[in-house]
Amino acid sequence: MTASAWHQFIFIGGLGLVASGLTTYLMVSALVGVTLRDRHPDQRKRLGGIPFTPRQLLWFLAARWRALRDPSVSGLAVLGTIGTWSMVVGAIAATIAKWLSLTGAGA
Repeated sequence: MTASAWHQFIFIGGLGLVASGLTTYLMVSALVGVTLRDRHPDQRKRLGGIPFTPRQLLWFLAARWRALRDPSVSGLAVLGTIGTWSMVVGAIAATIAKWLSLTGAGA
């Protein structure tokens, strides 16, 4: 494979990670929001009344759900953490691959 093909492969792979992570985050954050509403209303208020807030995204990234020590939240929230980290890693990979292809590095 040429260097350009590798850049394209990493770029497409990164976009795939972003898409799968976003899908996971959207589905899981809604479910976690309902669980928090029912079991931990104070935590739900701290995250914001509406789902998909930046505060909630950071909550998943930092795995702050562990402090609740609730197995029903942990079972769902671990998937949200995996999804948010795959979005971050995918965005970084796609950005670096695109930058490398634009600068001609590795050609």
